[in-house]
Amino acid sequence: MIFKLLQLEILKVRRSLALLMMLLCPLMVAVLGFFILLKTHKNGPIRWDMYWAGNTAIWGYFMLPLFIALATGLLNGNEHRNATWRLMLTLPITARQLFLAKCVLAVLFVVGANVALFAQVALSICIFGLLGFSTEQAFQYDFVRSFLLATVCSMPIVMVQHWISWRVQNIVAPLAVGVVATMGIMQIGQSKDWVYYPWAYVMTALNGTAPDIAVRATTLACLVAGVMLLVATYWVGRKGTEFQ
Repeated sequence: MIFKLLQLEILKVRRSLALLMMLLCPLMVAVLGFFILLKTHKNGPIRWDMYWAGNTAIWGYFMLPLFIALATGLLNGNEHRNATWRLMLTLPITARQLFLAKCVLAVLFVVGANVALFAQVALSICIFGLLGFSTEQAFQYDFVRSFLLATVCSMPIVMVQHWISWRVQNIVAPLAVGVVATMGIMQIGQSKDWVYYPWAYVMTALNGTAPDIAVRATTLACLVAGVMLLVATYWVGRKGTEFQ
């Protein structure tokens, strides 16, 4: 049933603003990184590892948390705006099944956005090559590791934002939470209290200097996201079709 619901949700978001944002938000990061390097590079070979790190830093610190807030708000906001929650729940499905299907869809959007980021940054490197820059060793970056860390460690953010956008009709609320929480990443993420701040897990995993820091951030992200999902799903099953 979850799979069928997911298929239905995917059909509903075709040509949607959420799908457009999945492509545009990473593109903004890639374009920004491209022009920063183009403007600041003077002489000598380009440090492509630093280029990749700079793009992933902008993505993890700022754009990814905001994209998650925007995407979950749009995915659930369609139902609020069109008053189709109760219509959906007149079908032979439960609120928990619908909640989980929406959650899986949000996760797929995060995966798609991360893929789009790495693809667009790679494309920008190819453009640098066409402009005459040396692209030697430009693609020796560990894409798989960074992709997995960015995806897995962002799951607690997805759970929080999905829950808020499910419960609150106004899209301003989840966006406000996303903006405020993102503002705290720079400060809290660089302190010893990052373990208590799920928004800091992505950059801690990607930029951590200690060998085990990525493992710790990933483990925390999985545990926190799992607990949040269980609690939220249980709550939805109890409350049924009540929405604010």
